Amino acid sequence: MGLLTWVIIGVLVGIAMNRLRPASGGGFAVAQLLAVTGALIGGYVCAVFNIGTLATLEPTSLLAALAGSLLFLFVFRKLRMS
Repeated sequence: MGLLTWVIIGVLVGIAMNRLRPASGGGFAVAQLLAVTGALIGGYVCAVFNIGTLATLEPTSLLAALAGSLLFLFVFRKLRMS
């Protein structure tokens, strides 16, 4: 259940980021892919350090998935601008 939740968080963050600041060039699909990837990486990092697991919905792992998604999108957009 946790993996699906991380993917849903990534999709929601991708939609929100695209609404707030539309991506130039890559578009909606790239934003979604990056957000989902970031959420999966953030959730996986939590699972590795025993902060949260894939089996349960723990707030810390959900926050890490959200942070990973936002960070991944932010870094990609900053690197793309320069």
